[in-house]
Amino acid sequence: MTTATLPVVDTGTGADLDGIRHGRRLGNVAAGARTRVTAWLLVHWQSIILLTVILVVCGLVHGINRDGWPGRVNDDEGTYTAQAYAMEYWGQIAHYTYWYDHPFGGWLLIAIYTTFTNAFERAPTAVTAARECMFVVHLFSCALLYLLARRLGLRRVFAGVSVLLFSLAPLAVWYQRMVFLDNIAVMWMLAALVCAASPRRSVGSAIWTGVFMAFSFWSKETILVLLPAVYLLLRQNRDPRNWRFVRRSFLGFLTGICGIYLLYAVTKNELFEGSGHVSLIGAIKWQLFDRQASGSLLQAGSSTRSMANLWLQIDPYLLGSGVVAALPALFFGRLRAVAILLLIQVGFMFRNGYMPYAYVTAMLPFAALCVAGMLDVTLPRPLVDRAHRVPIARTALRLVAVGTVATTGLLALSGDWAPKLGTALTADDSKPSRDAARWYIENIPNGHTVVTDDNIWTDLELAGKKPEPIWFYKLDLDPAVRGKMKNGWQDVDYIILGQLTPTILNDLPLVAEGLRHSVVVKSFGNGQIAIRKVIKQGCPADINATPGC
Repeated sequence: MTTATLPVVDTGTGADLDGIRHGRRLGNVAAGARTRVTAWLLVHWQSIILLTVILVVCGLVHGINRDGWPGRVNDDEGTYTAQAYAMEYWGQIAHYTYWYDHPFGGWLLIAIYTTFTNAFERAPTAVTAARECMFVVHLFSCALLYLLARRLGLRRVFAGVSVLLFSLAPLAVWYQRMVFLDNIAVMWMLAALVCAASPRRSVGSAIWTGVFMAFSFWSKETILVLLPAVYLLLRQNRDPRNWRFVRRSFLGFLTGICGIYLLYAVTKNELFEGSGHVSLIGAIKWQLFDRQASGSLLQAGSSTRSMANLWLQIDPYLLGSGVVAALPALFFGRLRAVAILLLIQVGFMFRNGYMPYAYVTAMLPFAALCVAGMLDVTLPRPLVDRAHRVPIARTALRLVAVGTVATTGLLALSGDWAPKLGTALTADDSKPSRDAARWYIENIPNGHTVVTDDNIWTDLELAGKKPEPIWFYKLDLDPAVRGKMKNGWQDVDYIILGQLTPTILNDLPLVAEGLRHSVVVKSFGNGQIAIRKVIKQGCPADINATPGC
């Protein structure tokens, strides 16, 4: 008898089972993720609420009237804005020849922001658009500062105090609103410190420390003077079991990403000095040795002393109390790196070197951390058990000390900070510059060569003014620009500038000559900035009397 062979029918049972198992795995992963998020929220809900409130307060203070105060007091704002414009619209690193004055990561970030938010088209001026980016950078810096304070062991209230000091001091509002590379570098520096203080002490944290420190270098190269303190914090927080790999990972990623800057110069054949091109080594040489020194802080009448006086005039409390608090903070392990970060920068002010206008920017977060950290150290913590009880007299003394400092600080700050913050929220000191740009755009047709500051340069570019406006420094210092101006200052039709110092005019003879042969057409802000018509040779003083003049 023959046994029939039945056909094999695929009922799909195996595939269904695999699908069920896969679905269960996904469900388990999702459930695990929800559990972890829930657990994290339960642990950190107090910090989340506190930080949210603080960010709202800081956001309001820095967001309201951020374009009005401070005014256009420093041309660097316009320079970095114009370079970001060149990246977005021209695909170039800078609007003129890039000569390695700074790595270009800072204005690359601004260009990314303006590109994705369409800021240059929305904002009333180009600098206004770039200040929007600074506002976002500042909020990230506030959040990172809070996280760093917590990882350094500060209690929530004192971590919050550090953020409020860092954000609400008039000195902070003044500098953090402006378009400075230092603000971007500080944000990446704080991110690096947060990773260096990570409780995981992992190789991954070290890698991110190196990456963010490199990003900070790409924003402002001078930030590398703070590298020893970052390394110290990483070492203090080390796990002996993996310290060798942590150290190598940090230094490897830091040097690798920073080295791309050197590689860029090599590929452009601009590493070494030579005729007919810029060079990285030439720029470094100029920055370190050839640039006119500002003098020492100890030297009366020096530019460094004048700059420090300006900072103290705007706000003497944050920086002064931060330096005072940094000295005892050196004796507390968890605050030592922060104190060194501040004192390194103070120490550099005593050398006879160049002092940038925005130098104080990188000092502010560490001054705030030193003050808040010492308050946290001084105020006794809640008594947990009898074995760790502090004598009542000592506890009372510490409470009185902290209470006295806090009361004195609140009284002093309310009397000094309140009116200055009121000015920051209401004064429109940028109006003269905005009005000058608008008047020129609306009243002077194309076909006239105009020399202007960098704050207005991008506004004229966005308005389509032809020929392209000339940044006043380039008229004398850029061979490519001088080559187009065969008749020097006589090829200039209009000049839009504020008051220039005799030192600047000595370095810019063509600009000085153009100003001497010009008359004011329109002035703004009681002469703060003026539009001038250049009188060519052969024209009378009354330019309206002769056609063509």
